[in-house]
Amino acid sequence: MALLSRNVVIIACLLLLCAVAHAIDTLSTSNDTYGASSDTPWQTYLSAPGLKPPELLVTKAEQGLGDGLVFVGVNGEPGSTQNVPCIFDMSLGPRMGSLVWTGLDYTEPFDFKVQSYKGLPHLTFWAGQLMNGYGHGSYYILDRSYALVANFTPPGFPEGGDVHEFTITANDTALIDIYSPKQADLTSVGGASDGWIFDCIFQEVDITTNQALFTWSASDHVALSESYNTVSGAGTQSSPFDYFHINSVYKDLAGDYLVSARVMNTVYKISGKDGSVMWRMNGKKSDFQVDNAAKFAFQHDARWINDTTQTRLTLFDNGATNTVKYSRGLLLDVDQTVKTVKLITEFGNGPRTFAQFEGNLQPINASSETTNYFIGFGSQPFFTETSSNGSILLDAKFSKTNQVNSYRAYKFPWVASPTTNPDIAYAKDEAKVYFSWNGATEIENWVVYTADIANSPAFVNITMAYRTGFETEVDLSQVAGLKNLFRGEAISGDGTSLGWTDATDGTSFFTVDGTTTGLKRAAESGTPTMITATPSPTKGAASLSAMSNPAWALVVAMSVGSIMFA
Repeated sequence: MALLSRNVVIIACLLLLCAVAHAIDTLSTSNDTYGASSDTPWQTYLSAPGLKPPELLVTKAEQGLGDGLVFVGVNGEPGSTQNVPCIFDMSLGPRMGSLVWTGLDYTEPFDFKVQSYKGLPHLTFWAGQLMNGYGHGSYYILDRSYALVANFTPPGFPEGGDVHEFTITANDTALIDIYSPKQADLTSVGGASDGWIFDCIFQEVDITTNQALFTWSASDHVALSESYNTVSGAGTQSSPFDYFHINSVYKDLAGDYLVSARVMNTVYKISGKDGSVMWRMNGKKSDFQVDNAAKFAFQHDARWINDTTQTRLTLFDNGATNTVKYSRGLLLDVDQTVKTVKLITEFGNGPRTFAQFEGNLQPINASSETTNYFIGFGSQPFFTETSSNGSILLDAKFSKTNQVNSYRAYKFPWVASPTTNPDIAYAKDEAKVYFSWNGATEIENWVVYTADIANSPAFVNITMAYRTGFETEVDLSQVAGLKNLFRGEAISGDGTSLGWTDATDGTSFFTVDGTTTGLKRAAESGTPTMITATPSPTKGAASLSAMSNPAWALVVAMSVGSIMFA
């Protein structure tokens, strides 16, 4: 039997007057009802009507989840209207499944994640035109205010870079890839002598100068005969033969590169000195003896987990193989001296999903041997978090069908402060106010203010509500002293004021501190009411103390949240 998707009530009582806050974000916990009205269910918000992030289905959520937010580069079919980067809060509690940020200015995002650039965390991703298995676009870097810091394309390739890789190295260079049509003799694989291939290229690029520091081409080093792909109807200029299909690049501390080639079933180690192939792992010409349990096919996202010793490697094994019919993450033991590969741990999800394309495996804290792992299932709309031994802690889905999917999915810490103002909506007939702030990560509470007229010298605070998700609904029907205009103040857990909404009467909006209305923040008005919120040890609750208004002498905040599954 399925429980209601979410039951969250936050009550703040001011003497005998109460405001009730409810979560507006929708989260499903039942396979039977998820996507009942749409194959690509989405969330909507009164205070931010332009946003339509995917609604999530969570079928398992247990204690032990790692810290951080979940990053999904949603790239859905055009009819889905969902093809933008999204950050979600997947922590246990009332905010699980709620949106944190989505960027409507960027479509068809790939490899959306947090990376360090110039010593600070940034958001990075590819965006552009998605083709048949590759893309033409450019690479984006955003700072912690979501402002654009850099946008570049591969030097020498005006058509743009490909979707599969964008990694920033410790030296602030970028590893990117290109799919470039090239004429080639295909007779060795049953094609024409004057045929065409996709030459898979990767570059290491200086982001500041946009100069290529290293360029490697598959066709210069790897024969077509190593491929498991067949020419079939391809091999023409309009449809080049994709014989290699590069999908990840990793640079190690020695300056060499790991390259994953999907249709080779092979991970290559490439010399950073001359581009030569140092070894092949798996595939037709493997230099390694790969145990049966460790064999992989059509893999993605090959990376060292311990760059110093290079004895453990992670990858996403799409499969299927003769023995494994589902997709899985693999942690492999690699001995580069005796050339052996053994399976340490396999990571999967509850449904045993087969993802034919794309996918990744991320150690959330690679420096710890007991780290949790995060798995994105690429062409299928699933993500999963497991313990270090593969036990599933979180199983989630963000579309009923793969009309919406994500190339990779990640979990990272992220703290951000948008330059925009928070948003507000007021339903006058119901006496309900709604607050949200796209991208703000530190809000714990909303303070509600009211005034009679737009040019009032001060707004009076009337209640405070715990932030229940991306959008918080505050019911003011039992609160006395309501005026014509309302606005909200976002408050952090330590009581810091983060930002203010515009004022609204439910129909029009008035700019805070603007010259049109002369509105001022309460803290600047001469009769401020300052509230400090101190988080309690229990997530979802706050204890409030009055600073200057005796009316706030008795304030009680309570949160009751539950997540249960069918």
